[in-house]
Amino acid sequence: MEENYGKFIANILSTLTILSCLFLKVPQILSVRRAKSADCIYIQAMALEIAGFTVVTLYNFTNKYSLMTYMEYPIILMQMYILLYYVLKYKYLLGSCAVPISALVYFLTVLGFAVDFLPKDILYYLVPLCTPLSGFAKISYIYGMIKTGNADDISLITWIISLSTNLSRLFTVYIDSADMKLMCNFLISACLSGGVLATAVFYQKHCSIKIHCTKELKFKKYK
Repeated sequence: MEENYGKFIANILSTLTILSCLFLKVPQILSVRRAKSADCIYIQAMALEIAGFTVVTLYNFTNKYSLMTYMEYPIILMQMYILLYYVLKYKYLLGSCAVPISALVYFLTVLGFAVDFLPKDILYYLVPLCTPLSGFAKISYIYGMIKTGNADDISLITWIISLSTNLSRLFTVYIDSADMKLMCNFLISACLSGGVLATAVFYQKHCSIKIHCTKELKFKKYK
């Protein structure tokens, strides 16, 4: 009875995880558009995230796994493409010749794997690198905020969702298979997402307090 109850909760959490990924990056996209700035978002971090999601998506697709088991990854990828466009736009890099060349190489590589032109065995060796890629990406986000000293471009909602989905996957894997490797991956990912969230909260509050103090000083000066 308890086992069935646990699986029932795990199924609900899996469904909620996929649904939450429908708008995982939307708050971040809106935040960048509203601020018209992407100073504390590193393109390198985004490139690592896109690479990781792409590898996992292609691995599942080329192995003809059920779409429901990896649907969240292509959904997040679509949002990442849009976010990357706005980040490049506000960093004034859209006119760079490296952008279309990189995009062409990327999409030709994806197409090559999708139509079996490139051997899918390559993906088998790349999949284990996805967790380190995701980890480096999140560390880059943290480094970007610390270096710039602000987190105005970072959406707290996006990272709250990221933390929640990682924790829910940790629980579902424990119920389904108790695979220690997968559980460790999700635990590390959850900790790093929590790190990004905590850093963003700190710098957003720090900046708001600093702005408030500056306004008070100006008010007293003119008074």
